[in-house]
Amino acid sequence: MLVGGQPVGMIDIAPRVSLKSGANLDDLRQAWLKACLSYDESTADGILAEAFAMYQPEQVCFEILQRGLQEIGEGWYEGSVSVQQEHFASELAMRRLEAMVAANPPPTRSGRILVGCPAGEEHTFGPLLTTLILRRQGWEVIYLGANVPMDRLEATLESTRPQLVIFIAQQLLTAASLLQVAWRLQEQMTQLAYGGRIFNQIPELRKRIPGHFLGQELEGVADTVENILTRP
Repeated sequence: MLVGGQPVGMIDIAPRVSLKSGANLDDLRQAWLKACLSYDESTADGILAEAFAMYQPEQVCFEILQRGLQEIGEGWYEGSVSVQQEHFASELAMRRLEAMVAANPPPTRSGRILVGCPAGEEHTFGPLLTTLILRRQGWEVIYLGANVPMDRLEATLESTRPQLVIFIAQQLLTAASLLQVAWRLQEQMTQLAYGGRIFNQIPELRKRIPGHFLGQELEGVADTVENILTRP
């Protein structure tokens, strides 16, 4: 994988990444990647600040953070990105998302949504981005985080009584955990929406989950949730 014309594992550490005036999202993503892979936190944060000043938050989250982490993940798989570089970039992205979620105003719409990961699932970028998107649409969203065991979920369901639960699984093992959640929600007549990489890789799994598939890309999650919660 190449970033700025160089293999990502071969990028020299540099104090700053220069950007042309009016840089587009692709330019900004490549600059952010280079800063992350050089462990240059201040430059990476500055690039994101510039991006958020120029584009809608959703555009920056999808085109820079999400796609950037996907490229870094591919580089790690190929062996051109180290575990430390991957963790550094993920931490910067998650910290930015968490700050944006915390800064959202109170909900303006009726309907409570729980968002999290089934037992064993530790990847939280997708659920946290989903939380941000839905909160920006005015929904009340309770973010449960990673690795939500069934007993904890049942206690939360009892105390919050949500209209919708959204769980995201990335692996086959955690998709099995999600199936247990789906059965429990079905018994309680609580709606479930779900997604994650494993359901894109093995589409047949979607037939086994009693719930609403969020789609292959998170860009459509707001419309999907809107349809679920507002249809007669």
